[in-house]
Amino acid sequence: MNFPSRQQWKTALILFAAAFVLFLLYALPGLLDPELLMRIDSGTYLGPARSLLQDFSYKSSPEAAGPTGLRVPLYPLYLALGLLIGGNSLSVCVVMNCLISALAIPLLYFAGLEFSKPDPDAEPKAVAAALLLMLSPTEIAFAPMFLSEGMFVTGVVLEILFTVRYVRRGGTGDLVLAAASGGAAALIRPLNILWILPFVFVSFFAEGITLRKKALHALLAVGIFALFVMPWILRNRSIGSGWRIDEVAADSLRHNASVVESRVHHLPANFYREKYALHFEQQFRDRKRFPDRDARLSYEERYLTGIIRNHMGVYFSLFFNPSKLVPDVPTFLENLRLTTGGKGTWDVIVKDGLWAGTRHYFEDKLYLPFLILPLMLVLLATYVGAFAALICAVRKKQFRILLLFCLFSFYYLMVVGPGGYPRFQLPALPFLCLLASRFTGLLERGGRPAHSQNETDTRPPGDDPSGETSESPTSSKQSATTGEIL
Repeated sequence: MNFPSRQQWKTALILFAAAFVLFLLYALPGLLDPELLMRIDSGTYLGPARSLLQDFSYKSSPEAAGPTGLRVPLYPLYLALGLLIGGNSLSVCVVMNCLISALAIPLLYFAGLEFSKPDPDAEPKAVAAALLLMLSPTEIAFAPMFLSEGMFVTGVVLEILFTVRYVRRGGTGDLVLAAASGGAAALIRPLNILWILPFVFVSFFAEGITLRKKALHALLAVGIFALFVMPWILRNRSIGSGWRIDEVAADSLRHNASVVESRVHHLPANFYREKYALHFEQQFRDRKRFPDRDARLSYEERYLTGIIRNHMGVYFSLFFNPSKLVPDVPTFLENLRLTTGGKGTWDVIVKDGLWAGTRHYFEDKLYLPFLILPLMLVLLATYVGAFAALICAVRKKQFRILLLFCLFSFYYLMVVGPGGYPRFQLPALPFLCLLASRFTGLLERGGRPAHSQNETDTRPPGDDPSGETSESPTSSKQSATTGEIL
């Protein structure tokens, strides 16, 4: 196993400190008034955290009569730790949120070092990737908030780090850590529950190991992932929530169905959400038919899935909603008290488009987005660089890069469904930052491979410029062909 050098640890520490200070400075208004950093979902995390702190029971609030399966446990558990350290101080939780979010930056730096090997420019590329993520306006906005997004991004970066290591080396330890990171991330946000399926597929493209060993590794990955998520699923089953990792799936379907019907019938999405709520309330009065939470959730899921099936064309067309990729300027400014939410902007975007929603939200203050124009340009550069790197990967037939893109960006943009909230871009951003930093290196070399053909011919088999030894003849052959394993 190759450990980072002392200089690399120093760089990682500097990046972590810079990210933490940046996030903390941005959070200053929220430190004075933590309510600024809360949204409608924040109570569903703080309630269980306070319940855990009171008697270590996982309920929607300390006063609730019974346990809840609404949310997965890791982020509420982390908040409970913050409340414990700070004596129930929400300001300490803000600092804790900044800490866990800032941790993603040095981890992405380490992932960048792995991703760019054996390129001699791996170090500046890795730093560039970390800075692109750190300066993303959406990442900054959600770093201190009482939502699970910041912690989840850190979990995704861990997935990237160990998956890239596994694809390059084929080591069992890296596979175990990658699958464990994915399982832990599923206990932060449940949208990771299906991630193991594309991960297993990608694992078959690891370097330097036999097909039989790859198959055994795939089974091991599924087992490790299940070891993380199954205890919580079984716990939810025991409290009447069914075979579910959480109870948010029905709520997500409600949102997606309302978006689809809004687009079809040209009425506000909120109209349909209220319609669904009234329908379910009437149906659930029949206690014999719906005796527990599992029965009610199952009915909601069947009913809403039926609505979506009736409009599958519209549903899939909305998957490529550009609103997922725009910077979350409203959240960024609301956290600074420069704007206020609750204006029904999302319904306007669904009905009339992004520009109409922008004018509706900012009203006569359209100058406000220009205050963070430099950060928006950083995000734009990330997207342009990532797209260009993908094109280069196709031209060079570097298909592992395309597979990793599907696993770490495309998956996270698609699994959320047709909803277009900008925060949905967050788990996809780290790998896009890696791709963008890779393209900067291609620009510097004029699009040439990392090593010239002459260098490849004269280098002893198994050697690379970083002084490391290749893991196998297969990986040496791959490196000689492309200059880079990935």
